[in-house]
Amino acid sequence: MMDLVFSVSELNRAVNARLSRDPELSRVRVRGEISGLKKYPSGHSYFTLKDEEASVSCVLFRQSAGNAPPLREGMQVVLLARPNLYDKTGRFQLLVDQAREEGVGDLYRRFLDLKESLEKEGIFDQKNKKPIPYLPGRIVAVTSEAGAVIRDMIHVIRRRFPGMRLILIPVPVQGQGAELEIAAAIELANILELGDVIIVGRGGGSLEDLQPFNEEVTARAIAASNIPVISAVGHETDFTISDFAADLRAPTPSAAAELAVPVKADLFLRIQQLSASLEQSLSSRLDQGLKRIEDLQGRPVLSHPAAIIDRHAARRTLLGHRLESVGERILSREEGRIKGLDQKLHISLERKERLLTSRLEQLTETLHALSPLAVLSRGFTLVTDKEGRTVQRAGSLEEGQALDLFFQDGRAGCLVEQLFLEESAMKGQENG
Repeated sequence: MMDLVFSVSELNRAVNARLSRDPELSRVRVRGEISGLKKYPSGHSYFTLKDEEASVSCVLFRQSAGNAPPLREGMQVVLLARPNLYDKTGRFQLLVDQAREEGVGDLYRRFLDLKESLEKEGIFDQKNKKPIPYLPGRIVAVTSEAGAVIRDMIHVIRRRFPGMRLILIPVPVQGQGAELEIAAAIELANILELGDVIIVGRGGGSLEDLQPFNEEVTARAIAASNIPVISAVGHETDFTISDFAADLRAPTPSAAAELAVPVKADLFLRIQQLSASLEQSLSSRLDQGLKRIEDLQGRPVLSHPAAIIDRHAARRTLLGHRLESVGERILSREEGRIKGLDQKLHISLERKERLLTSRLEQLTETLHALSPLAVLSRGFTLVTDKEGRTVQRAGSLEEGQALDLFFQDGRAGCLVEQLFLEESAMKGQENG
């Protein structure tokens, strides 16, 4: 057997035959996390099944797709598969017959947890997004200096806008610690004000390859950038944390370059169109202005401006005469009205005076009739004691008491020599 020599294809077929006959390996159940999932229009899906220490390539053909749930990046699954060594390349792979979901893989769970945390913090808020400048002066690319990404960006920018300046800050875009260099490059571009827009990205890859763009330090550096950031990780269907934090997400680096700069030829064409439109508009306005001037030149108001002044002067004189005449009439009418009011006031005052005089005479007569002096004139006398109190009853007097007697024409003093009281008055004093 040691002398037997296999061709490569014979060896691969022999290994496949041995695997298919092995009772333990012909059909196996394998648990792991899906990574680098690619689905093709043919219905076939290719992905890597991995755990913490190893990985294996897997194929889910269209005819077996009905035996599996919709596969997604980071899904934890148990596969029922057949080991296979691909004849043409010697690549070992698993041909999946069935798949069953077990949960979410560690990387994908970290992705979901970080996304939820940053979203609650407001890092992804649309109100914080900065507008991308329409025509930047310089573009900063934060990506690897090797590979097709930077070449594609240069090609697109040169094609769309020759002469546009592109500054590359080379960084690793995968592997441990790459996120720290990406974040530092973004901060450097801001500190040195290297450009007007930053494109951060790389080509596509598995979830592990894209991990630097799913780290918190990268997301915070993008969100803190004063320069607008376009995230351009080459995976059109899936999103990274950087995509959510960026001001704009592009599906590929080439698309990011297209979003960052307009087409220079289109700008020149637009400028020419606007220039022609402006020239035509100005020409039209000038023609309208000249025609307006010609129309105005033929008007009497401009050919004989003094006529307008004379006409208004004559009208002013006429209105002055009218105003003077109206003023005299109003003044005469008001003078007559004032005289009439003065006469009415004089008559009213005389009438009021007569009424008040008559009323005064009546009150005087009434007052005179009620005056004590008028009573005295009829033969009565007013008696008062020395204190000036009026004496109304004889019973209030005492013999020998001095009194004053008031008459119509004077006063006399007297002394009470003897009292003569009515019998009823005497009884009242005794009872008192």
